[in-house]
Amino acid sequence: MKILISWHAFSNDYTKSSEDSQVRFPSTSGPTYTLHTNFWVDSNYKKHILLNGSDAERDVRNFKKLLSDLREDFPGRDIEGRSIRIVDVISVAEILSKLNPLFAEFAQDEIEVFISPGTPAMQTAWYLLGTTYRKNVRLFQTRQGKHTDDGKPERIYINVESDLFPANVTVAERLVDDSRQNVGKGIKITKSLEPIYELASKIAKTDLVGALILGENGTGKENLARFIHDQSSRKDKPFHAVNCAAFSDELLRSELFGYEKGAFTGANEKRKGIIEMAKGGTVFLDEIGDISPKMQVSLLRVLQEKTIQPVGSIKEVDVDVRFIAATNRNLEEMCETEKFRWDLFFRLSVTTLYLPALRDRGGDEIEEMIHYFNAHLLSRFPRKKKLKIGSEAMKKLRSYAYRGNIRELENLFIQFYTFCDDEIRLEDLPTRIRENRSDPRSLSEVEKRHILKIYGDGSDSMVELASILGCTRDTLRKKLREYGVQHRD
Repeated sequence: MKILISWHAFSNDYTKSSEDSQVRFPSTSGPTYTLHTNFWVDSNYKKHILLNGSDAERDVRNFKKLLSDLREDFPGRDIEGRSIRIVDVISVAEILSKLNPLFAEFAQDEIEVFISPGTPAMQTAWYLLGTTYRKNVRLFQTRQGKHTDDGKPERIYINVESDLFPANVTVAERLVDDSRQNVGKGIKITKSLEPIYELASKIAKTDLVGALILGENGTGKENLARFIHDQSSRKDKPFHAVNCAAFSDELLRSELFGYEKGAFTGANEKRKGIIEMAKGGTVFLDEIGDISPKMQVSLLRVLQEKTIQPVGSIKEVDVDVRFIAATNRNLEEMCETEKFRWDLFFRLSVTTLYLPALRDRGGDEIEEMIHYFNAHLLSRFPRKKKLKIGSEAMKKLRSYAYRGNIRELENLFIQFYTFCDDEIRLEDLPTRIRENRSDPRSLSEVEKRHILKIYGDGSDSMVELASILGCTRDTLRKKLREYGVQHRD
């Protein structure tokens, strides 16, 4: 089945009422209507899954009206509306986690994604999912026709294998040369990162030694892995990264090891895996702490024997790559509770590097990164001057906890450069920053982290978990609901 997936556009899919600017009606010239008017018939879509990321009453009402009008104007078309609540629309990690189950649900179908509606982080998430499910996913944007006589809109398909999209949402880009603060591919090296990158340089010189990189999401673990690769004798060979958490066992196995024609349904041709394609180079295994015990055994064998066996094959293929792994989990604790293999842990952690959270680097380094992104993004937007930063806004930006770390700060400046004219003012900051909601030093945040840790490590029994935490079962359920967690039972 061929499926179309897209977010509805909160603004462009609607027109405002002349009497009340807060009242909106579906627009037949909006991006969603344009898809159905110009591309549906020729594309042979069987279903359109239209997504809404807001649970605000007004947005839900507008979304339902848009669905109703689409179904009325295009009878017989399967148009399904789904609500996927996104708390932070500039958090790529959150958006990925919410969209991944949707893609997994239709893993056997052909999917086309219209990526234009949404924030830059949403577009980035589509791109990353496209690289993950590239066997059955195509991404496209639309624009007013430049190559058509009638001027009708045209589709621009994105090749996730080669297109540099989105180039403005990556930290590791080449900048103006600054030998002290910028190394490798323009990675920003602040004072607290200098000793870490010095160790990484030593690892890079020892050709066969791998590394385990620890740190929270968004701290730059892949950038550090790329730095090791670029400083090594393998720099002219491929660097391949794979997010282990984004795959089931079967998909991860075929992604890493490759497969033979006919190995499973949909395997219409032989395909090399990432490890074989990276011959002579580096394979970066991100989120290694999320793989299953069964997959741990398979990876351990690869590390020990230096061979892989493609899915459906009886032949083994020699491996010549450096493996670098990364995780935001405490692997030693997981080993203690038998959730991760000690032997695999020791194989991966021959050398270990730890990247500190942005909030732990201090206000001066946060401000340094603020000025870095302010200068860095200038070239990505049609502006002549950097944005000014108001004193009150700077205070808030310096003291904020940045749970999404570098990635969150970068996405913030993409937002600022999109919406601010000349200056970033206090009112331009997201509510979570103005109110400093996610400061890890606050009592509520400490409580939240403690409850989620006990919940993650504990049993399936709510009574037992509540007993450990010293609260009632109803209180625990209420807290989990507040954190957006649905209990396993």
